[in-house]
Amino acid sequence: MDNSLAPLQELLTDMVVATNRAGVNINSEHITMLSGTKSKKQLSRKRTTGKTSTLTRREYARLGLHTLPTRQMLYEEALPLHRLWKGYMREHLGLRKGDTVPAVHEPSYDAFSKLLVKTDLHGAIVHVAESKSSTLVGLSGIVVLDTKNMLKLLGKDNRIRSVPKTECVFKMRFGNMEFTIFGKHLALRPAERSVKKIKNFIEPFELE
Repeated sequence: MDNSLAPLQELLTDMVVATNRAGVNINSEHITMLSGTKSKKQLSRKRTTGKTSTLTRREYARLGLHTLPTRQMLYEEALPLHRLWKGYMREHLGLRKGDTVPAVHEPSYDAFSKLLVKTDLHGAIVHVAESKSSTLVGLSGIVVLDTKNMLKLLGKDNRIRSVPKTECVFKMRFGNMEFTIFGKHLALRPAERSVKKIKNFIEPFELE
């Protein structure tokens, strides 16, 4: 035993009944804890125990978990996802059968607009109405992946195309309503967008 622990060894031994003192055995690791310092072994154990098992975003990317096959998904197979999205939209926007988009001058318009921008687009059928790149105009499909900067659209030709949000203006239809959403204001992950305080960045209107 370390000579520096001798006084403590003696103190603890004196506290034990005389007939049992011969069996006193002091663990040096316990002593270091009592004296306010921790051994390298203890510190290493603490770091190992506290390590999280959650994957980082970089690990997600390296494993390809944000990558979808471009030709192995069928449009028809994604239609159930679109039907789920419509149910989600009714609940998210608080819509009932026959409801219409609030007019710009109505008090409910601002709240409705903000809710729409926070919508999770997975399952939505989205149409590219305008874009800085003419090759993107007219593209449409079911959103199968909504990332910070991109929408992955599965078209009726069963091909997945990547559309950059910031370069496009999107249109979506829901019931008798059509929504115009500027992509630059969707440039957040769905989970972040749902809680972010945002301004009125959409132009919803009712179809004729």
